[in-house]
Amino acid sequence: MGREISIASGARKLSHRMRLLLDAHQLGRSQTGNETYVRELARELRLMPELEIVAAVEAAQAPEGILAPPVRIRRVPRSGLGRLAALSLLSHQVGADITHTIYFLPVAVRGASVVTIHDISFERHPEFFSRSSLFRDRLLVRDAARRATRLVTVSETSRRDLLELWHVAPERVVAIPNGVSSLFRPPADKLAFDPADRPLRVLAVGTLQPRKNLLRLVDAVALVAREMRIVVRIVGPDGFQASQIRDRLGRAAQVEITGYVSQEQLVAEYQRADVFVYPSLYEGFGLPVIEAMASGIPVVTSTGGSLPEVAGDAALLVDPLDVAAIAAAIRRIASDANLRDRLRALGIARSARFTWHDAALAHLALYRDALA
Repeated sequence: MGREISIASGARKLSHRMRLLLDAHQLGRSQTGNETYVRELARELRLMPELEIVAAVEAAQAPEGILAPPVRIRRVPRSGLGRLAALSLLSHQVGADITHTIYFLPVAVRGASVVTIHDISFERHPEFFSRSSLFRDRLLVRDAARRATRLVTVSETSRRDLLELWHVAPERVVAIPNGVSSLFRPPADKLAFDPADRPLRVLAVGTLQPRKNLLRLVDAVALVAREMRIVVRIVGPDGFQASQIRDRLGRAAQVEITGYVSQEQLVAEYQRADVFVYPSLYEGFGLPVIEAMASGIPVVTSTGGSLPEVAGDAALLVDPLDVAAIAAAIRRIASDANLRDRLRALGIARSARFTWHDAALAHLALYRDALA
């Protein structure tokens, strides 16, 4: 996936390593996929001798281990506009060759700029966003897409959205797929599922918001529960309209809601599950899908957004609007041991194609391209 990045022969030569100002404000914010992207990318980039990294973190954050030396830390305000103003000033103070931000771009930065736009789902599905979020994103994210030297997105689906909806020049945007941490792996001693012994354990991971389609998942689980014992654990922080979703989910006897969990806890959640269901209506990537695959869990996911691109042939794909289809896919996996084994093997092989090291190398090439 992704467009091959070529480096122009006229790229200016630096007298020092590339100095990268990295917007790392999402660390510690419990922002699931967005935070994972920043954390894992920083972990890999800090090992690259071509880069000298200054990471901008919020004033209230304690630096994580990945931001230890040789990475330098600078503090920026929590508020969005204050943070953007601080990043602009900071890029000049540290002499940044590249300023890499997430979604938003300060008005004036030194050197070249790279902006990561995971997706523009607010354009495809505005009904899933508050009015204030829509106004902000349509104004500021689109402005960043117009002004940045280069754009990063995480799938060809998201790249097509930028080209088709915002008419971004194709040479300015590259799709660099996310990776999966080596922490996610199959357990060594997991017992095979037997419906005579215990309920089927279904896992769903994602922010509690309408786009994740959790209410249809629970309706599907209720259909399956007429035929077998089943429980579903929903892992993730609250998002848009979370209180309404929690109220509805709380009435379902088979549902347990954990809220946000640490990465270590998330690893354990994947390893205890029998099937992973991700029926999202739209995703720019869908990181939990490859995390589940790497953990050796059979996956059911949807045809929404980039999910077919990411899952390939290693999952059962369903129409996210069809509750009966979601239920049927869960039943198939529960009743067919051969299918479970096949999906596990395909998923492990599929997830191995997505590494944060490869993603970091592609970002490094893009930084060079931006300086050309």
